[in-house]
Amino acid sequence: MKRTIRVLCGALILAVSCGLAEPPVEDLPAGSQDLPAGRQDLLDRGLWWLYHARYHQADELFDQYCHAHPKDPAGYFYKTANNWWELAQKLDFKLPDVEKQFEQNYEKTEEVAQAMADSATDDKTKAQALLYLGGAEGMKGRWLVTQKAWLEAYFRGKSGNHLLREAVELDPKLYDANLGLGIYDYFTDTLPGVEGVLAYLFIHGDKNRGLQELQLAIDKGEHSRIEAMMFLIEIDMYDENTPEKALPLAQELRKEFPKSPFMHLTEITVLYRMKKWPEMTQEAQTFLERSESEVPYYTTEGVRPARYCLGVAALYGQHDLDLAFAYMSQLLKTIDSSRWVSYAYLRRGQIYDLRGDRESALRDYRTVLSRNDFWGSHDEAQRYIQEPFKFATSP
Repeated sequence: MKRTIRVLCGALILAVSCGLAEPPVEDLPAGSQDLPAGRQDLLDRGLWWLYHARYHQADELFDQYCHAHPKDPAGYFYKTANNWWELAQKLDFKLPDVEKQFEQNYEKTEEVAQAMADSATDDKTKAQALLYLGGAEGMKGRWLVTQKAWLEAYFRGKSGNHLLREAVELDPKLYDANLGLGIYDYFTDTLPGVEGVLAYLFIHGDKNRGLQELQLAIDKGEHSRIEAMMFLIEIDMYDENTPEKALPLAQELRKEFPKSPFMHLTEITVLYRMKKWPEMTQEAQTFLERSESEVPYYTTEGVRPARYCLGVAALYGQHDLDLAFAYMSQLLKTIDSSRWVSYAYLRRGQIYDLRGDRESALRDYRTVLSRNDFWGSHDEAQRYIQEPFKFATSP
């Protein structure tokens, strides 16, 4: 089931960006002076802030849209999406207030979208309503996956897919629907093992069609383009094992959002997957410096993933055990529920193994097992408990 969590949460892209804390609203720059010309629509502006991990700022703009268009489910849908992104990027921590907002916004989206569908007098209006109904079901399903509510998540996915299919039948030019359709089709056709059995019983997709749908969302979607690109990056990096295809997409997003720490870390992640250690080191060092200086829109919370990336590059790329050890030790000065602490214990354990200090290595691996399981960290720790780490077995 770990792969399901990964694919539905955005994989290492989101894992790496976890911990990008949002500063207080009063500390944010006033206005949207960095917003590119032509993006004056409230939804576009809200999404722009969302892609910079500024959830309060995004929520304010989506709220304005809801007040201006109370019978349009779009504003409520993007408020739900805003909550989902924050929850997905901070899975390390408990956020009960955000979870409550997510549930409330999800229910409001469903309510308003259903009313719009029931009162629609033309196909395009009904299609719009079904788009947000299906999209909300999809987000709810993704959240349920993170909570390991597998069966309910699958049923939500099936329901959402059905609604989106109906929306496209009513309006073939409703290209935003292709994001949800593509995610559904691709991943339900590629889930392995027991997950594949569940997919066969309850839902069934088409990998090639899914890729085509995601590309259509990228090429013609109004508001779905960025997230479709993120999912395609995820697919290219992991499922298709073609990270070289992901790099141009990541670089395009970085160019479009040059001040976004989220997009910066996305590019770093792709470089990690490609094992381009010098390039990754350069970008991670830049990220570290911007985070330490809190250059807009970076925060000091970005220091941890930056140091981790630098340590990994030192370990796997340069085989510089002392430098890697220094980076991991810096991360372990603060012990909390963050995944970076677990990852640092894993890498430091590997360094101990390479130094021949098996006792210290085992202590770190067992510490990982005492913590929450982040993206297979327990499996990795168990593997190195059974057999000491060697460079030939590096990820």
